[in-house]
Amino acid sequence: MTYPAPTTEQLDFFAEHGWLVVGEAIPLAEVDLIERHCQRIIDEKEKLAYDWAWDAKEAREDRSFRIIQGHPTRIWPEIAEQAYRKWLVAFGSALMRQDLEFWYDQFLAKPPERSVPTYWHQDEGYWGRNLDDKGVTCWIPLQDVDAANGCMHFIDRGHLDGVLTHRLVEGVQSDLLTCDVDEARTVVCPIGCGDVTFHHSKTPHMTTANTSDRYRKAVTNHLQRVGQGGEGDHYPWKIYVNQRTGERIIPASR
Repeated sequence: MTYPAPTTEQLDFFAEHGWLVVGEAIPLAEVDLIERHCQRIIDEKEKLAYDWAWDAKEAREDRSFRIIQGHPTRIWPEIAEQAYRKWLVAFGSALMRQDLEFWYDQFLAKPPERSVPTYWHQDEGYWGRNLDDKGVTCWIPLQDVDAANGCMHFIDRGHLDGVLTHRLVEGVQSDLLTCDVDEARTVVCPIGCGDVTFHHSKTPHMTTANTSDRYRKAVTNHLQRVGQGGEGDHYPWKIYVNQRTGERIIPASR
């Protein structure tokens, strides 16, 4: 059954574990539609995307785009009216037990052969204290995923551990962050096309490099408490990188 309502068991599981897999949540025809629109971000990546794992040894014009990062909303305005977008806001609000609204989305594509992991991190590590326990992320793969092509990994119950100390990833020129986690609590989540994952903004998570012979494509949707105002009150490790100019900006911090 697509676009299901959350069950009591799912609500309780999410509260305890900080993550949830929802099977057969989005019709495959809608997933295909998302993929067709997002293909443009790959085709025009120099104009429409960033390299989230920009190798520090590469000049801007030579970026190898080991993780292509773009925003579907910017190229497909009608996405706001899609049924899946409305469903995930309702489902995410129920999981977080507060009224949430859509904040922003990302298309994240890992090319075959040359991609890298998205290292362990917490979304709040990027977002700052303004979204303390006020955000959730829905991750939608556009094909079947497993550890070989870059599925989600979570630290079970990691949302109960507070915000961990993050740092920039060595050898990367973008704003990619990572943190140290208790990997003994790792849960690997291979899922099929049409399935989705939700995770609390404090849940540590990562995705492996894509070692398959095809692109691994996924869309994330980030939700925040209604009227919260987005990221802010940042932690000292936060930076912004302008990939048009290479400028690195450190926001004000406590």
